[in-house]
Amino acid sequence: MGKAANSSISLKQIHVTDNFWNKYVHLVKDVIIPYQWDILNDKLEDVETSHCIENFKIAAGEKEGEFQGAVFQDTDVAKWLEAVGFVLNYERDEKLEALADETIELIGRAQQPDGYLNTYFTIKEPDGRWSNLMEGHELYTAGHMIEAAVAYYEATGKHRFLEIVSKFADLICETFGPEEGKIHGYPGHQEIELALVKLYRVTNEKKYLDLAKYFIDLRGTGKNYFLEEEKRP
Repeated sequence: MGKAANSSISLKQIHVTDNFWNKYVHLVKDVIIPYQWDILNDKLEDVETSHCIENFKIAAGEKEGEFQGAVFQDTDVAKWLEAVGFVLNYERDEKLEALADETIELIGRAQQPDGYLNTYFTIKEPDGRWSNLMEGHELYTAGHMIEAAVAYYEATGKHRFLEIVSKFADLICETFGPEEGKIHGYPGHQEIELALVKLYRVTNEKKYLDLAKYFIDLRGTGKNYFLEEEKRP
């Protein structure tokens, strides 16, 4: 039976048994993911400081300090969690899963009451939300966090991370769109569109799919949003 054009095959239906590729699957799980975790926590010498986990602790009010890293620094944590999700799809691991759950709870504590989730703007520019779509990477960062939550949910069936990103996605739906009073802009870096489609697939919330379509359809029509954005103070 053929697959629909807008569907994808679950990783649970894919089994890698080849000796060559199996070696690399376990290399990711046993070596690369733990190594990346140490980097995210600044535990390695002679490696550029990440400050990723520290940023979330500061945003959650659990530590004092300043934001450090790129404006899209949160995506390193998101991509790590997505990789964990992919690995757990292949083979469950209680220790790794517990570490991921702990990280997800930290992300939840850093989330703002209205659902906003971005440590750069929460810590450094709380009044600058959605004011620099061209360079702020807020929607790009949100997209990676959403993809991570979907991957983790599909691997474990746990809803917590999905609830966190859904609350954020709801805020984005309230903020962007064709309606009066909303921002008629689109992401500077195309990423959230595919993330919203993935979120729609697991939640059946059509507004996520509609917003993805809106971002795609708006790009390249009318005045260039980013040029207009640059004119503002």
